[in-house]
Amino acid sequence: MSHDSVIVAPWYKQPWLWFILSPILAAMTVAFVVLLPNAIKQQQIDPPLDRDFVRDGRGYVLDDKMAEYAKVLGIKGEMQIDIETGQVILTMLEGLSDSLEEIELHIKIGANHDLDHAIKLQRVATLNQFFGSLSQPINARSTFIIVSNAENWKVVKDARPPFSNTIAFTP
Repeated sequence: MSHDSVIVAPWYKQPWLWFILSPILAAMTVAFVVLLPNAIKQQQIDPPLDRDFVRDGRGYVLDDKMAEYAKVLGIKGEMQIDIETGQVILTMLEGLSDSLEEIELHIKIGANHDLDHAIKLQRVATLNQFFGSLSQPINARSTFIIVSNAENWKVVKDARPPFSNTIAFTP
């Protein structure tokens, strides 16, 4: 009996191994070099949502206590925005206490937090009207949030431009 001894190359010198591993290694390299920096940039561009989240067990839920309190009080209002001057006129129709002198208007413009801004609206004498001015024009779909930190309520309304009509707030 004769034994032919065949010399087998080590596993890392096998051509079929590199034929199978090459596309996998190339995909991993491209993902690491190209996609990881893009993911980091996207996190800087689009940060997490700015909402009232509360920890609930292992997850998070949206805290609607302030919005529910606005429903209990029956808060209703109408807002007009003058596009040319940036003047904001908020008329509160129902549920407002006479002692409230200031209301905040938060304007959330899409997912870009750099465009968001908050305005303090001042009450006019004993009327239920509040006035303020925008620092920059709004030309995109926006979420308007009227907040009274003194009384712990808020009402939210989404609106699209043009804002020539009255924006009605109801809880």
